[in-house]
Amino acid sequence: MIIFPPVNTIKADLGIKDGGPVHAFFTETCFKYMMPFTPGGKTSHLNYNVMLKTDEIDYYSPDAHYLYNGILYVDPKYGKGAFFNENFGFWSRPGIAKISSGKILKYHTPNTGAFWDERMWNAKGDSVIKEVQDYIDRSN
Repeated sequence: MIIFPPVNTIKADLGIKDGGPVHAFFTETCFKYMMPFTPGGKTSHLNYNVMLKTDEIDYYSPDAHYLYNGILYVDPKYGKGAFFNENFGFWSRPGIAKISSGKILKYHTPNTGAFWDERMWNAKGDSVIKEVQDYIDRSN
């Protein structure tokens, strides 16, 4: 497994200033390359309920936290990840915070899974760097 360097190191190597247009392009490019690695793949609901900021990507789906960490979270009283009703689909009890079950999630879409930012960087980090460098070169 390749461990990618901290974002600050990557940004420094590329000459990216915090909050600038290259920084925003870097974030957008990372998001674009991460999409196929999110659980469910490129068309995943996670990729449609997201906010891109200059320096971060925030996923707002209710299940984003546990999908990112790869741990099943369950209702503390019933020990279930979700309830199912054929009229409504899957649902959770309102106002009840789920707890970690310690059980590792199994992802069904190939090449997707927990820590999709790291998965993307290991597979496509060189492409991200090249695309950002090309953007910098065009801007000069």
